[in-house]
Amino acid sequence: MNINQLRTLKALNQCKSFSLAAEKLYLTQPAVSFQINSLEEHFGARLVDRSGRRAELTEEGQLVLKFAHETLAGLARTEYQVSELTQKVRGRLLVGASTIPGEYILPHLIGAFRDEYPEVKISLEIGDSEDIRKKVQDQRVDLGVVGVVCKQPQILSEKVLEDELILIVPQNHRWPSGVTVTVQDLTEEDFILREKGSGTRQVLLERLKEHGVEADALHVVMELGSTEAILTAVEAHLGISVVSRWAADKALALGQVREINVEGLDLKRDLFVIIHRQTLPNRALEEFQNFISNFRINTLSQSLS
Repeated sequence: MNINQLRTLKALNQCKSFSLAAEKLYLTQPAVSFQINSLEEHFGARLVDRSGRRAELTEEGQLVLKFAHETLAGLARTEYQVSELTQKVRGRLLVGASTIPGEYILPHLIGAFRDEYPEVKISLEIGDSEDIRKKVQDQRVDLGVVGVVCKQPQILSEKVLEDELILIVPQNHRWPSGVTVTVQDLTEEDFILREKGSGTRQVLLERLKEHGVEADALHVVMELGSTEAILTAVEAHLGISVVSRWAADKALALGQVREINVEGLDLKRDLFVIIHRQTLPNRALEEFQNFISNFRINTLSQSLS
């Protein structure tokens, strides 16, 4: 029996699936099966019920899981205490992020963090805000960065950065540059939205509703799963859209799309770090959280330019 086998059992209990546990642990599915089989052989008991659609722990498995939690928690505390004594920050972090922070902000921030803490390896997973929230809730990632606040009691949220959504139109759109349009004007245009679950979509629809415009009042011609796809679609004159300024800066500078002001519509939003309340103490995670919180917006803007 070894620590990796206990980690595998814990992941399998969280994911209820050999394939998802393999994804969480960055292993192959056969490797996860081998770890569980070895653990069952050690205890001489069946720890996992594989007969249903979900992998569920048996009574014996629950007993071993309790031991695994105690052992891994003790190991994490000891590693933290040793790192405090040696002042070394090392380890591996699984970070989840929604599209905007994941594609436009975190790569630069992670690079700066690695310059300071080269012994910390970081893996970045990108999805929509809802997908990342679920991964944090299931403890499939150590930390998430998303564009909407999470209200689940088991998740802690901390505001770390500010983002601004802007309205973009094709270069030859009938609205001239410098014009200010109304919220009602948006309902007369072909509109491109992000997919359901996107923080950008959620913020936009909430702000429009505050101005009396329901989602079904928009003439939505397509829903796309990435900001880059939306920028390309707007450039191709397929409609107008709202995207993060972080994402649109390059396309605006190259003249591929134009920005249009919307009267009275505040599309600023916060970006949040989210973490599960029961996350074990981890020096690398603690330093990464502090690094994100203290990272200056002007420093980030310079690195993106």
